[in-house]
Amino acid sequence: MPQKLHLNSRWLTILAGIFALIVLIKVGFDYWPEIKLLMHPTREHRVMLTAMIRDHGAKDFLLLMLVIALFNAIPGMSIAAVCILAGVCYGPWIGLLISWSGNILGNLAVALLFSRVHLSQKLKKHQLLQKLLNQPHPRLGLIIGYMIPAIPNALVNYSGIRIKVSLTQMLPLIALGMLPCSFIYAFGGNAIFSENLAQLVIFAILIIILALISVGAHQHHKRVSSQIKQKQLSD
Repeated sequence: MPQKLHLNSRWLTILAGIFALIVLIKVGFDYWPEIKLLMHPTREHRVMLTAMIRDHGAKDFLLLMLVIALFNAIPGMSIAAVCILAGVCYGPWIGLLISWSGNILGNLAVALLFSRVHLSQKLKKHQLLQKLLNQPHPRLGLIIGYMIPAIPNALVNYSGIRIKVSLTQMLPLIALGMLPCSFIYAFGGNAIFSENLAQLVIFAILIIILALISVGAHQHHKRVSSQIKQKQLSD
């Protein structure tokens, strides 16, 4: 078994942030004409934007996916803006493919890294991490953790390593957990850009559903924890 490296999670975050910033600047330069059009959306600009996007090759497609993957490694960094941009630029289905693939690859890479290094005690004692580790149904807890944007993906990935879930087993959990947000961002971005009222309503409903799942998961965890404490006290 390979010996683990001792790395501080803060330095990992800084390194990932620097790399993400470099890639983001590159993406910004490549997509700057499109971004300027998005700042002044008109029907004519939408037609122009569609034509301009078709001129982008696989390199820019992969760069956008790479930014999303890197953002997953940075606690507190929101992937929403980049995923929405993917939906705006490439349409709902290709935007979904970019967002979902980037999220899956990013979380797998972070989980692989966490399985190879020792992390700081501060991260290991994080309150959210303890809640994830003490879920009555650990794998379901991981899926819900990935679904909820307020929970840093780094903590969800590390909790998966702590409960001995292999990378092969984590792949479907990550895919299921990241699908709802990837779908909402990609289709929401396209709905905002195309001013499609029906899609915007669906977008809002899905956000509300995610919020309810978040609240429900938190309440369920509190209820189960309370029952466990009461049982321990009675014993």
